[in-house]
Amino acid sequence: MAEQAHTGVDRPAGRRQGAVVVIVRSVGGSVVLLNGPDGPALPAAAVRPGEDPRSAAARVLAESSLPVPPGRILALDYQPVAAAAAEAITFVYDGGTYDGGELAAGAGGQAVFLPVEQAATVLDGAQSAQLAAGLRAHELLTVAELRNGQVLQTAQSRVPERELAPHVWEPEPAAGSKGTVGSGV
Repeated sequence: MAEQAHTGVDRPAGRRQGAVVVIVRSVGGSVVLLNGPDGPALPAAAVRPGEDPRSAAARVLAESSLPVPPGRILALDYQPVAAAAAEAITFVYDGGTYDGGELAAGAGGQAVFLPVEQAATVLDGAQSAQLAAGLRAHELLTVAELRNGQVLQTAQSRVPERELAPHVWEPEPAAGSKGTVGSGV
């Protein structure tokens, strides 16, 4: 039996699956849902073999008649699947803000904008949690981390306050003053 190279990361046996969800908002604050075979859902797809998550999100947007690049990652949701000895991770991307009529017309009537509260009630539990976490992350300019749809508290307790970035430059000196960094003297 051939020996596999050790990468420094012990990985459990089983299958890994990736998926993407894209949150598209309207100017009025609603979110787009697509009419799928299982009912309304956020635009989503599985990540294909050899495809990176950002490319999968771009594919989802293109298939939703929005051929624009996805924005930043808003959330990551890890889902272990014990019965299948598998695991999945869903990457939640920002799909931008659009005029609702433009999107619905482009998607052939398969897309509808719903107020966030209403969308959360018609989505399944996982997508409802991903929507809530993604919108909060968008508002706070952060990334949310979830496990099985539950937001993880990732802030470290008892971390001393510190300056976010040290000064790396000095301002230009006033005319006639002598030598500091950037003065050219």
